[in-house]
Amino acid sequence: MNIDLSKIFGSKCRAKILEKFFLEYYAGKNEWFHMRAVARDLDEQINSVKRELDNLEALWVLKSRTELRKKIFFVNKQFYLIREFQEIFLKSYNPLDTIKTYFKTQTLLEVVIVNESIKHKLVEDGKAILDIFMIGEIDREEFSVFLWQTFFDTKVKFAIISTEDFFNRLSYGDKLIHNILWEKGNIFIKDNIKVREKLK
Repeated sequence: MNIDLSKIFGSKCRAKILEKFFLEYYAGKNEWFHMRAVARDLDEQINSVKRELDNLEALWVLKSRTELRKKIFFVNKQFYLIREFQEIFLKSYNPLDTIKTYFKTQTLLEVVIVNESIKHKLVEDGKAILDIFMIGEIDREEFSVFLWQTFFDTKVKFAIISTEDFFNRLSYGDKLIHNILWEKGNIFIKDNIKVREKLK
C-alpha cells in the first residue's frame, strides 16, 4: 500500500524536502543545501521551499548556517527521530517516475526494461538478475550520475548491449538474455523494436 506522505507531513513540498534531506543523510552525504538549489531540484516554488525549510529548522529537524551571506540547511544530527524519519523515507521511496522521465530523453536506446523490485532498492537488493536492462546506446557517464543521484549511491545492477549484439544473442538462444527477458516483474519503459511481441 502506498502512503501519501504529504498528508502526514502537512504538504507535498515538505514531504519532498524531508525525503531529499533524509535520503542524502542515509547515503552518508549530509551536505548543505541552499534553498534555491532545493527548489530547483524538487521543482517547487522558492517561497514554498523557504517557508518549509524555516519551519523544519524551527522544529529542530534541520539546522542552518550562513556562508557568503547565504543561508544553507542540513539535517540536525541531534534530531531525536532521525532514525525513524530515515526509515520512513527509505521504505516509501519509489524512483519509477524519475526513471521513466529520464529514459524519455534517451533517444539512442531502443529498449529499456526495469524490474519492479527497483522500487525497494534502498532497503533490499532484490533477487532480479538485473535492475535495468538496455538495448542501444547511452552516455555511460551521464547515466552513472543519474543513478548516483536517484539511488543515493546504492548499487544498481544494469547492463547495456547494442541492438546488433542483442539480435545475435537472441538468434543462437543465449540463455542469459532469455532469463533477463523473462524475468518476473519486468516493466518495459521503452520497446521500439517490439521485444515484448517476441516473448509471446
